[in-house]
Amino acid sequence: MPDWVTHIAVAWIICRLLSFKYDEFNAANTMLVITGALIPDFSKFILVFKFFGLDLSEYLSIIHIPTGSVIVAGMMSMLFPEKKKAFLFFGLGIITHYSLDIILEHVSGGIYLLFPFSWWQWQLQITNSSDYLITLLALCLAGLVYLVGREIDANKGTA
Repeated sequence: MPDWVTHIAVAWIICRLLSFKYDEFNAANTMLVITGALIPDFSKFILVFKFFGLDLSEYLSIIHIPTGSVIVAGMMSMLFPEKKKAFLFFGLGIITHYSLDIILEHVSGGIYLLFPFSWWQWQLQITNSSDYLITLLALCLAGLVYLVGREIDANKGTA
């Protein structure tokens, strides 16, 4: 199930692997990618507002559509001195998020990937949302990437 742990782990894995070749994937930019991977799930704040008796689902559910996620990423990138670079790192995180979400079997029908151009819902139905195998796999892979990366960094220091 692509939950927050899975989204964070996959975003970190991608950044760590890219950091072996590109210096831009440092810790600060990795945090932007991880934040970008969580942007679509900002719509989950609907639950907090419902607890207080406010139904904002009509306003916040758009965040979990790629168009809404990109708009939020654009607004958030305005807070950074290098706006374009921040937006691109947020965008990479958003891409990882939807790449994981599309493999789910959605009860509601899928993800509106091409909204507003198409109302077609996309899903690959590879796994359902109650299956934690994806999370376990992502965490094991993150551990492996961490160990390999630590070894590579140690060898760079001695070379």
